[in-house]
Order: sequence, then structure tokens, then C-alpha cells
Amino acid sequence: YRPWEVPGAKKAKSPPTDSLLEVFETDQVDTCPAESILSPVQLHDSNKRDGSHAGSIMGMPLVHFHCQRLWSVRRSTFVPSGALGGMASRGRMHSSFGGSLKKLQVEEEQVAASSQPPRDLTNWEDAFRDAIQKLSIAEAAQDTQDRGMVLPGRERERKQISSFLRNAIRGVASGNDYDDSVRSKSSTIFIAGPPGTGKTATVKSLVHELKNDQYEGILPAFNFVSVNGMECRSPYDAYVKFWEELRREKLASQDAVHELENYFCGDGEKTNSVIVLLIDEIDYLNTNRETVLYNFFDWPLRATRARLVVIGISNTIDLPERLQPRVQSRIGGTRCNYQAYDVPQTIRIIKSRLGMSDESTPRYQVFDEDAIKFAARKTANLSGDIRKAFRMCKAAAEAVYNDHISSGREPTSSAQPLVRIHDIQHHCKDAYTAVLKKAIRGLSVHEALLMVALGSLKKASGSEEIYFDQKDLLQKMRSMASASGERMYTEFCIQLEDVSNMVTNLAGHGLVAVRNSSNPMIPYVKLDLDPFEIVTGLRDTRHSRLAEKWLSDQRLFG
Repeated sequence: YRPWEVPGAKKAKSPPTDSLLEVFETDQVDTCPAESILSPVQLHDSNKRDGSHAGSIMGMPLVHFHCQRLWSVRRSTFVPSGALGGMASRGRMHSSFGGSLKKLQVEEEQVAASSQPPRDLTNWEDAFRDAIQKLSIAEAAQDTQDRGMVLPGRERERKQISSFLRNAIRGVASGNDYDDSVRSKSSTIFIAGPPGTGKTATVKSLVHELKNDQYEGILPAFNFVSVNGMECRSPYDAYVKFWEELRREKLASQDAVHELENYFCGDGEKTNSVIVLLIDEIDYLNTNRETVLYNFFDWPLRATRARLVVIGISNTIDLPERLQPRVQSRIGGTRCNYQAYDVPQTIRIIKSRLGMSDESTPRYQVFDEDAIKFAARKTANLSGDIRKAFRMCKAAAEAVYNDHISSGREPTSSAQPLVRIHDIQHHCKDAYTAVLKKAIRGLSVHEALLMVALGSLKKASGSEEIYFDQKDLLQKMRSMASASGERMYTEFCIQLEDVSNMVTNLAGHGLVAVRNSSNPMIPYVKLDLDPFEIVTGLRDTRHSRLAEKWLSDQRLFG
């Protein structure tokens, strides 16, 4: 935009002769024919004219402008535009062709990577660096999301979700043409399982594959939108994020839900738009009346203008059974349950990630076979979260690599750098303790109270594998809060529903375990930690006094 082209602006005065005309970057990206381009432009972050500014390029006059602000059409306001060098990437982000441009960008990165000299994986240093990079969680996520890597051990789940998505995007059920009511019922799927078992990674890997099919004309066009419930400040913020991703417009939650209702179920002209919505961590979108979850899973049933396909992901397998019948009927139709990775699957994934399954490529062996088996058993015993296996293996490999580099020792046939069981043992304990402390320190006031109460019940029982009724847990929490005299524990009256919601959240983080009871809405709960681990995690926090009082071993002497 030039100054007078901003909506509501008056004709701007010509800038002084020693200044450049200011123009504004914008989040409105239009398609225009090539012949409408009049001349090349160069932008500057200063408005001062410089005698060194080029006057032409390739025989065409070069026009110079000053640009430091962005006019947001979505928000009707000016914001700083950022570095000029990032303008192209920002334009791609705002463009309606974002998916195609991202695919092109990934292909360009692959071409650039292929032009780089390959690492010599028979050399121990290059092999260690390659292994450390492959075990990075960010690298693994990029391989699945941007490069479509298939997760080992999840072939059955991938096949089910792929079949669902292809049929839903085409608007058919079970591969046949049905009327609109049957089509809409095949437009939602609920995916559940423990953390770190590949739920989100499978979906995003499949979306990458389906986008490629879309570009090749095998599938109808669709837009993919992802919303994470954990990142929403409140459940209603999910409406805001969805609408902003959909229409590049930020609205208040009540306005966003109205616009979404009209977009999918209004009386306007029917479009061919297909929106695939991934809602991760949907537990965080639950409210007292459950309206947010109801709306997201009800729109596909009532859609008249644009079709909506909803994928809900949760760590709680029985979440639909905990909801009201009207929500159950919409969220629990098509399901895909993930189980925690077992030892053989974990070994297979780590070996595949490290390239150890490919015998055709010679490479230096970074990990001892027994070390990988130990990491797999440790992971399976903890939670089955594959990310923990990656973290402990990566930490061990980094330590062995740094130790040999810093010592200056040259590897010999009898003393070659190798990650062994004792390296995994050491860094497994360190990595687990660090993650555990971070999780405990991030607890809310009443989650900390719940953990201390559960630890106290476990300590009093003398049993490691005992489950407790949530009603007993609530009673213990109330008595501890009252005995503490601390306002932060007593100013809010905890109800059974609050305890149930906190248990669900803590189970998702692997701090507690649940087991079905006679009331599926209120499962039994067990502490997955030792009481001393809670004391250690809460040390030097505002909850340290409470933890010390109820969980520390009382001694008569020193």
C-alpha cells in the first residue's frame, strides 16, 4: 500500500526531495497478472535518499521506497513489519497458495541438502553427529510433518486414519456415494492414547501425503487447520484461533463462533470448500456445559455451505464416556486407539531412526545393541513415550561424543567411541529427573495440592500399586488445605468435578495413572511417582512447606 491507498486515509503529501516515499507491507496477498508489474522496486529501512541508490536494473528503472510498517487488513491497524529480508516468507504465510508454496519450499530445501557434500558415516565423528541430529525431537517432528515420514509400528493406525480422511475429503462413506446425512456422519474421528505414541505425528504425516495427492489431482482440494487446546488461554479461544486460521481475521470469541456457524451452517451460497480441522489436546476445551466440544463436532453434521472434517486427539481413551450423551453421540462415532509402544516396537523405531535397519549403507556403529535394548525396556517401563527414548539416547550419545572430543584421544580398534548400557543408565536418570522436576514445578496450585494429597495417601497405605477413589482424594485435599491455613489453597472450594479434571490433566503428563471404576466418569487414580520425588520437585517453590510436612520422613535425630 501507498499512504493514500490505506482504507480511510487522505491523499498524502509528496515527501521532501531528500526523503523516500513510505509504503506499507500488508497481509492482503492478491493474485495479479505478470503484465501488471510496471518496474522493479527496492525497499529501504531508512527514509533518507542516498546517492548510491541504483537507478536501474537490467535496463529497467528501479523505484526506491521506505518501508518499516505493515498495514493489517485483518486487524485494521499498523504493526511493525519486521526485517525486510523476511518479507517474502511473510508473503508466503499470508498467501492463499500457502500450501503449494510450502511444498515448493520443502522441495527447495531437499535440493539444497542434496547438493551438500554427504557425511562420511564410516567416520566416527560424522556418525555420532548424524545420530545426535536424528534423535532430536524437532528433527523427528519435521521429518513426519514436512517430509511425510511413515512412523514404524503404526501401520494399522495409519491405514485406518488414512482411509477415514480420504473418504471424508471426497465426501463419501466406506468408499460409496451416500446422501449428505450419511456423508456428514463420516466426518469426525476421535484418536486417543498415551502421550508420545505418535498420534499427532501420524495425522500430520498423512496430511503431508494427502496434500501431495491434492497437488497431483488425485484428491479434491482441502485446507488443513490445526488447533492445540493446550495453547488456548480458555476453551473459547479455540473459536478465535480457528477463525483466524480460516479467514485471517481476529475476532472476539463470541463473534468468532457466530462467524463459524454462518460459514459452515448458514443460508448463503454453497461452496466446494473442504476444511480438515485437527484439534489436539481436546481435553482442554471441555467446559461445564461442554458447548465448545459439542459445537466443533456438531458442525460437520449440520454443514450446508462448506464441509468440515474434524480430527480430535486426546490422551484420555474414555473421554467420550465422560461427556454428556449429546456430545458422546457426536464425538465417539469413529475411533482409533493407540497403545503405548512395547519393547520390540521401540527398538525398531530407534534403529530405523539411526539407519541401523539399512544394511546396504556402511556406517560406524554409534550404539551398542544392548544399549538400545536397555533404552527400549526403560521407556516401556516408564510410559511407552518414544520421545523419552529419543531424549535419553541423544543425551548419552552427546556425552560420549563430547568426552572423546575433549580428551583428544584417537579411537583405536580396542577403544572406539560407543554408547553402552552404563551411558544410557546415567543419562536416563538425569533426563528423567530433569523432565520430572519441570513437570512438577509447572503444576497449578490445586494440582500441587492434589499430588501431595495423593502422595500422602500412598505413603500411609504402604503399597506401591494402590488406586484411590477420587472422593477419598477430595476429602484428603480439603483437610490438608484447611490444616495448612494458606489462603492459596483455601480461597477456592474444590469440587469432585475439579478433581476429575485435574486427574485427567496429570494422567496426560504421566504423573498419575487411572483405572476404570464402577462410575466411568470418575476412575480410580494412582500416583506414578515416589513421594520423595514430589518433595524434590516442589523444593524451593511456594508448595515446599506443604510437601515437606506431609511427605518427608520424620526423624527424631539429625
